[in-house]
Amino acid sequence: MTQRTKDTTLASGFTNTKHKKPTTAFDPQHNKLPDALNVLVIGASRGIGAGIAYAYAQAGAASLILAARSSSAHEVAAVEQQVKNLNSSLPIKCLSVDITSTESVAQLAKSVKEEVGRLDVVVLNSGYSGPVVLKVNEGNPQDFQDVFDVNMQGTYLVAHHFIPLLKESKGAKTFIAVGSLAACITNGHIANTAYCISKFAQARFVEFLSEQYGADGVLAVAVHPGAVNTEMADKTTPESFRPYLTDDVGLCGAFCIWLSREKRMWLNGRLLSATWDVDELLEKKDQIEAQDLLKFGFRFGDASAAGLT
Repeated sequence: MTQRTKDTTLASGFTNTKHKKPTTAFDPQHNKLPDALNVLVIGASRGIGAGIAYAYAQAGAASLILAARSSSAHEVAAVEQQVKNLNSSLPIKCLSVDITSTESVAQLAKSVKEEVGRLDVVVLNSGYSGPVVLKVNEGNPQDFQDVFDVNMQGTYLVAHHFIPLLKESKGAKTFIAVGSLAACITNGHIANTAYCISKFAQARFVEFLSEQYGADGVLAVAVHPGAVNTEMADKTTPESFRPYLTDDVGLCGAFCIWLSREKRMWLNGRLLSATWDVDELLEKKDQIEAQDLLKFGFRFGDASAAGLT
């Protein structure tokens, strides 16, 4: 077995300083959005998605649309009420969507267009881990399919129907997929085959979006939200990993606000982590661009190993 440092270890330590919750200076209520942005949060019924909605409410979004499965209507209504408590003047609308259905996502796009006219930011938080299955000859194949239907097919459908709306934005044109550093995992006690591979595919898909629509000004990134003890995590995480589920549920929302406050095209197509220190990330800008970091690749070693010298 290779002795190479694991990608997850490298990713976790990409900045020397890491955060488990938003710092006071990083708190959305202290970092107002400079522009009037219309924001859609898909998967906003609870946990990280709700935290993202609260962050945009505190940061002063122009309007906020919350979308989730129709079966989560009660939970979305509770999130809507909390958003109103945080920002009573914020126009807010709740809509239902099944991101595994192209008809449903198409209808959501039509409804969003009718509601706000111009859409500036899409945050796709919907995700599904499925049961933890560590070997491909185990588990139920349908669970594998279900995970891909949500995490990959769902991301594709949202991009397919919403990229045209984002291209009409006057500037922000931002597509944020809540991804995971699980995309880097191939072994160990949380190497859930379906989830890890689907998140790998999602991160690669975000890179495709950057290549296809970067010239149109679209910024597409995947964001690892941290290790958060969400409802889904609580149901599926093995006991051996539970001690690591200590990151704050609001961390991802604060990071999304940072991404939305200033458009940084040099981050286009990359897998980022909300736990990273943004000041240190900014210091690495030249290195990230020069070496095209934070993307997946096929290792060939140096030029001689690849037969180019």
